[in-house]
Amino acid sequence: MKRLTVLLPLMFAIMPLVSGAAQNDVSALKQKAVAGDAAAQVQLGMTYALGVPRDSREAMKWFKMAADQGYPDGQFRLGGMYDAGIRPPNPTEAAKWYTLAAKQGYKDAEYRLAVLYDQGRGVSQDYAEAAKWYETAADQGRPEAQFRLGEMYEKGLGTPKNYTAAMKWYLMAAQQGRPEAEFKVGYLYEQGLGVAQNKPSAIAWYQKSSQQGYPDARDALKALEEQ
Repeated sequence: MKRLTVLLPLMFAIMPLVSGAAQNDVSALKQKAVAGDAAAQVQLGMTYALGVPRDSREAMKWFKMAADQGYPDGQFRLGGMYDAGIRPPNPTEAAKWYTLAAKQGYKDAEYRLAVLYDQGRGVSQDYAEAAKWYETAADQGRPEAQFRLGEMYEKGLGTPKNYTAAMKWYLMAAQQGRPEAEFKVGYLYEQGLGVAQNKPSAIAWYQKSSQQGYPDARDALKALEEQ
């Protein structure tokens, strides 16, 4: 199994930093946070997590205040700090907070929790549990989860091998522009796995992936041209 790409800026992709805010705006935000506003606590935590210089300790303090109120965004971001925002990371704590957010239907936490089960980081490796959480995130449209779930169906990891299901999830991720998924859709069309063999469709999907710079797609196109 290829090692998944992990430890991207987990906490930062969803909520923008309040950069350049006037000091009085930050003060007003802090007043809300101190008064117990969970959304303000998360936003304030983000200013510390993304500030220059960063203050991870202060960020985690505010994320935890929100998390302790059961606020899923706070739980997810606190998990993200334990996962990628501190050194050394603490994947066990990350799994704890991701789980709390995931059980509230927070798709990004569902995906990150699935990755931990997939890799055996902070939890015992469990492909079936990983597939379960990937699917919950995939159902909510998370393309990375759709792609990895497709891989699990293709390889029979944590779920019976099922090329039709693999194609379903690869296609959903490909339709969101994921180049690795576009390549996989092309591959399944080329091989006739889970779908009727269709070389023109394979070429079309390989081209989409190749145009995004995905090297496996370029290689696949070259191989088809040489046949």
